[in-house]
Amino acid sequence: MYSDLPNRRRRNFLSLLGRTAAVALVPAAAQSSAVEDAPGNVLCSASPLDQTSHGDALVDPPQIRSKRGTLETTITAAIGQVQLGPFSFAGRLYNGEYIPPVLRVGLGDTLKIRFNNRLPDQPSNLHFHGMSVSPRGHSDNVFIHVHPGETFDYLVKVPAHDRQSPGMFWYHPHAHGVVAPQILGGMSGGLVVDGIDERFPILKAMPERMLLIKHVEHEKHEVVSINGQINPVISIRPGELQFWRIAHIGATLFVKFALDGLPFYVVATDGHALSSPRRTTEFFMGPGQRYDVIVVGPPAGEYTMRTVSFQNEAWLAPEPAQQIATVISSGPAVQASSIEEHVLAQKINGPRWIDDVRGASIARRRTLDYSRTPDRKMFMIDGRTMDENRVDQTVRLGDTEEWTIVNTDQQFHSFHIHQTAFLVTEVNGVAQHRDSLHDTYSIPPATDLGPGSLKVVIPFTDPVIVGRFVYHCHSVNHEDKGMMGIVEVVG
Repeated sequence: MYSDLPNRRRRNFLSLLGRTAAVALVPAAAQSSAVEDAPGNVLCSASPLDQTSHGDALVDPPQIRSKRGTLETTITAAIGQVQLGPFSFAGRLYNGEYIPPVLRVGLGDTLKIRFNNRLPDQPSNLHFHGMSVSPRGHSDNVFIHVHPGETFDYLVKVPAHDRQSPGMFWYHPHAHGVVAPQILGGMSGGLVVDGIDERFPILKAMPERMLLIKHVEHEKHEVVSINGQINPVISIRPGELQFWRIAHIGATLFVKFALDGLPFYVVATDGHALSSPRRTTEFFMGPGQRYDVIVVGPPAGEYTMRTVSFQNEAWLAPEPAQQIATVISSGPAVQASSIEEHVLAQKINGPRWIDDVRGASIARRRTLDYSRTPDRKMFMIDGRTMDENRVDQTVRLGDTEEWTIVNTDQQFHSFHIHQTAFLVTEVNGVAQHRDSLHDTYSIPPATDLGPGSLKVVIPFTDPVIVGRFVYHCHSVNHEDKGMMGIVEVVG
């Protein structure tokens, strides 16, 4: 099984839907309209008991592509009303949409984004999650806070080479202290750096599907959507190969899921390609994680994509499995023999960054301790909460370091670092042999036997990333409550 360890399960994950396990919600693409103000994320309208077995066909999100090397657009953050299946709630939206456009660029392109903050009460900004771009100036600088009524012009240069790879990324707000309500309200979207089909030419002939996962809280419950739809129908022909780009662009939800035992063939994690596709039947996703996978159309029939129950918080029982999508295989079968063998036989074209990371000498080893206060109002790294005026780690450009993150809490957390990826080498002291890099990974909880731990090797070798940036738990309510630190890479 190619997967993370179980990630952090939200306390009441999908329990609103779980009370009606036999009848899922009718999905429709999330619709939104601008409103002047709203008291918060308040769901209303229909009961799940009024719904039928599955919903509408999966709708692709809109896309904006770069032209002649530049993607120029405007993103406006504002309050808006969202219709999510049978539910409505007051969201915080980009350009009035719960699913804003996917931004698509190529290596060497430039993003020119005018960001308007029209929220009534909170600062905001933009972060380009997973991108190996500059953290300074008007680039991926999370220390810029754009206050209500203000505008900021982002200029993000995507490297043409070095450590930036083609892959699946995403964008979202990162103004410390208000990240969770903004992402929960809908402020996040997909970002693709094109070119992975050059690494795996087999992908060129496949239809591409975006599966963007979001969730919204309502009275301690979760409503989960894919592309702004609840339990959408994904159509495929028997034997057909499809390229699915699965991105968790939500705030706090960690989930393990499977597709009725059918295989996924993973080609990339967090925008970093494997050496060859790897077969798995289930995997975990926490906020921020992405998987690029090949799916082979199964024999004609209906198949359920559902969550898999697992233990997270030690003081709570695991949540039951719930349905999140339906796959319907129908139509003329694609005639091909040994499809799986053909997929697994693919080999990546070109060199991989992971090989350099594996062979690098370790310049320094560090240990970070994750903890919290008993009332869960403060979450800390090394006993301290985030301070934007303090640098917690100073690293020399060109060094590769080994960091061990120790989790003393009895729930899952995650580790995410900006500007660079990392290689997972140990989980709870057990050696890992990963074939791709990550930028977000989960840390097991503490038990009676001791704390959980994650060991990673981080390359600080790309001159583009010189400057200050952050590392944190990507369950962003923990980040907002302090579980974040600052690293500065100095030349």
